[in-house]
Amino acid sequence: MRLFDTAQKQYIDFTPTGVASIYTCGITPYDSAHLGHILTFMTYDLLQRRLEDTGLEVRLVRNITDVDEPIYKKAAELGVDYRDLAAQETELFQKVLRQLNLRPAYAEPKASEYIGEMAAAVKTLVDNNYGYKLDEDIYFDTTKLASFGSFSGFSDRLLHNFMAVRGGDPMRLGKRSPLDFLLWRGISDLNDPAAWDSVIGRGRPGWHIECTVMAEANLGTPFDLHGGGDDLIFPHHECEIAQSIGLGQAQMARHWMHIAPLLYAGEKMSKSLGNLVFAKDLLTTYEPAVIRLALMRYHYRTGGEWQPEFLDHADELWTRLQIAGSICSPVSAQSLLNELQIALDDDLDTHRIIHALEEFAAHNDGPIRDCDVFSQAMRLLGLIA
Repeated sequence: MRLFDTAQKQYIDFTPTGVASIYTCGITPYDSAHLGHILTFMTYDLLQRRLEDTGLEVRLVRNITDVDEPIYKKAAELGVDYRDLAAQETELFQKVLRQLNLRPAYAEPKASEYIGEMAAAVKTLVDNNYGYKLDEDIYFDTTKLASFGSFSGFSDRLLHNFMAVRGGDPMRLGKRSPLDFLLWRGISDLNDPAAWDSVIGRGRPGWHIECTVMAEANLGTPFDLHGGGDDLIFPHHECEIAQSIGLGQAQMARHWMHIAPLLYAGEKMSKSLGNLVFAKDLLTTYEPAVIRLALMRYHYRTGGEWQPEFLDHADELWTRLQIAGSICSPVSAQSLLNELQIALDDDLDTHRIIHALEEFAAHNDGPIRDCDVFSQAMRLLGLIA
């Protein structure tokens, strides 16, 4: 299988043996899952299905970031306990994934379940001279890591800009470098529900240390593939790599894979902008297979503007596929399955997949029969259970 590796900035042969270990950053559960989320997780679902199709066992870990500032803010606005909000949105998210026929994750660790391990990791970073105290907080000292920024390959200007707009607080007085990032937020308020007593004092972990710890705890290091949206390349994944080095890990992940965003009105779909199309709303009108087919019109590395008419096109295609599948011959279905496998092996080429499906639906004229091979092809894409 050929995939584009973000770290190497080139195509690589992705050839895990026996067990494929994958970690992908999951949601921060304070609102419903939108189509940008679904495109990301469906991409890894297609990858998982193809790897399993080749005979591999896949251990895909998808975390739940239930310890994060946006949850606390949204809970305060709603007047509810942040833990109740996170639990409710997590349950709704998992329901949507089941409805859309995504394969179950090997594990879905919640950040709140690993506070002790995160605090211990921060202590190790301080002991290894990679962390320092600033007032009540603890920061990672990026000046100790000459390679910091090389993963993303961004210019210094972009690094500083992204750190500013993505919560890095580069202008905080006392930081050794504007790029230093938070490892632990010290909290003295005993009434703060999102604070824990730990070996480094009372507080809560920073965003980046959460995934470093949960990935290592559930998969060990190095694991085969780390993924997420491409907005996580910097600072999140750059910081994860820095932490893993500071913790003495020779390599966190062998390969990195990132998903481009879906746009709406020219902007990335995001909760902060409010320009969202929710999967739960579409599921009231369209079959899950239709939503998956519509999203397959976007290649994972290019994304693009959401086109609602793609749903109607997908609905028509799904109807024609079901008719064609009822009259397929084993030969034509096998050709389709082969083409889908080839497309998935070529950097998950969903454009080629859609073309193959349209050709099959338009030209199949085989005898009426039950076609198990066609069903196998549809399962490979997650269109049927």
